Amino acid sequence: MNEKKQPSNRQLKIGQQIRFLISNFFIKEDFVFENFDSKNLTVVDVVLSPDLKIAKIFVITNSFDTNKLLINELNNKSKLIQKKIALNLTSKFTPKLKFFFDNSFEYSDKINNILETINR
Repeated sequence: MNEKKQPSNRQLKIGQQIRFLISNFFIKEDFVFENFDSKNLTVVDVVLSPDLKIAKIFVITNSFDTNKLLINELNNKSKLIQKKIALNLTSKFTPKLKFFFDNSFEYSDKINNILETINR
């Protein structure tokens, strides 16, 4: 069987620290996006690989129509973001950052709509 391992306490702790640092970076820094306001970004979750070398950062924004552009721009600027959060991260090294759009809210809306149509 192919069971997923639960993340370790260290993965969870560093993931939450990265989430906090990136969120603060978007709010406080003068981080310039071409088409977006960084204050409208929300970091939903950070999932670290078991070796702590890769961090998958899941984000959402108010405008759902520009998600691919946003993710591309975030991934293009990930080295800069990585350097900025490395200054405050309590870890030997800073994981490589990969940004993804979190579509769990859209998925839950679809499920709710399906359940509503069934209950009618």
